[in-house]
Amino acid sequence: MTYLKLFAFVSAFLISFASFSIHANQPDALAQEIEQAIQPDALTQETEDAIRSGSLFIENSWFITFKDASEFTPGSTALPLIDPPDESKRGLKSVPFGEHSTGQSKEALAEAMALNGQVLAILDTINAVHVKMSAAEAEKWRQDERVESVEQDMLLTLFGTQTNPGWALDRIDELTPKLDNTYTYTNNGAGRTVYVLDSGLDLRPSNPKVVTEFGGRAQIVWDANYNSGGPIPPDWGVDCLGHGTNVASVIGGKTKGIARGVSLKIAKVTRSCTDFFLDNDNARLSDIAIPLNWIAFNESAGTIVNLSNGIQLGEGMCGEQKNGILDNAVKNAHNRGKIVIVAAGNDGCNTANFSPTYLSQAFVVGGTMSDRIAQGQDAKHHLSRTGWNISTFAPGVNVSTLDKSGNPTTGSGTSLSTAILSGIFAISCQSAGSFCNNITTGSQAYNALKAHGIYTVTNENGSTPLIGATPRFIPQKW
Repeated sequence: MTYLKLFAFVSAFLISFASFSIHANQPDALAQEIEQAIQPDALTQETEDAIRSGSLFIENSWFITFKDASEFTPGSTALPLIDPPDESKRGLKSVPFGEHSTGQSKEALAEAMALNGQVLAILDTINAVHVKMSAAEAEKWRQDERVESVEQDMLLTLFGTQTNPGWALDRIDELTPKLDNTYTYTNNGAGRTVYVLDSGLDLRPSNPKVVTEFGGRAQIVWDANYNSGGPIPPDWGVDCLGHGTNVASVIGGKTKGIARGVSLKIAKVTRSCTDFFLDNDNARLSDIAIPLNWIAFNESAGTIVNLSNGIQLGEGMCGEQKNGILDNAVKNAHNRGKIVIVAAGNDGCNTANFSPTYLSQAFVVGGTMSDRIAQGQDAKHHLSRTGWNISTFAPGVNVSTLDKSGNPTTGSGTSLSTAILSGIFAISCQSAGSFCNNITTGSQAYNALKAHGIYTVTNENGSTPLIGATPRFIPQKW
């Protein structure tokens, strides 16, 4: 099994091509609006430099997290810089996707901060900002009494790889490891919502197989490549990498999915598909934090978030790397009643050493393979991470799914294991009536689902007891 790390950005060539095409086929006024929406990302060059050099971190891209006002030094005249979330808007979905709720101007905030740089995003629910600034400016902010932390932006990994059919659905509806060539379900996740933060989904009429697969239940809600509030470009949310389609079809596709009636909200967090980035394997933290911030504040309790990405140091590298912004974004969503499903990772390391897989506020999913099904065992794949914070294991190798054009394929990685659990959560929440709608933290749903786990089947590959993790396997029995 190999990794599929996904990342892409708008290049000068793409912008020029889009400009030519728009002027040739669109009214002048609309063409200008769309051109304004397709602006070069402020950190495109820095991100490309990081990828080319193999660096985990992105130069000039930083997060500043501010202290709560109550933590300021007694007697200090310092005032909070970020306006608190506008609670009158909470849960109403009146805030444009990806934007903060307060209406605070990024330019005005930069001026108030006397920032030698640019405010790129305001993350109001975690009291943080994403800024473009130098390392020297970052060091200056570390000394400010109002600041909790300053952290550099980094590259994340989407934990999956493409490679035909499917033992995974066959296995997941059984209480014991066996295959009977059927997938049996009573509920289909209707009425539940899953947000898929991934590489997008191509729902254009020119891609009819994918459109038909989701039957109007999937919607593109955000694309990191375009400015919010502008006209929708023709390639809005399009998945030119395949990973997002793999994940979405396992969660809720009508032929390959666990929850075949669920509503899918697609937030494309990878950058646009240029030649250089198409073959690259990274995603950026700053484009994960923004939708998590929005979902936490605007969506209702019981909403499911599928996060098939995380921090990875490289093949065979098992050090430690944690990030406060990623942690806080996941915690905040969890603490506001969201169900956050996170891929364990595919490097064979320990989840305890990485964000966000060490967090109790994340429902972390490891991967199994079918090698020992005939012996009545679920074997953990050797590249799946281990660790006591893994909530459950699920099929993660040669999982039947769809490619970006809607054709059958298979995929491997804990990305697909996570997608299976997102589907199971949708079905179990539907079955539980109003329970998930009334949770105050994600853990209430986590614990309810964990109670249905089977503990006697998951082993290391080769029938030895599972090492360093709870051998839980949660079947879909609703």
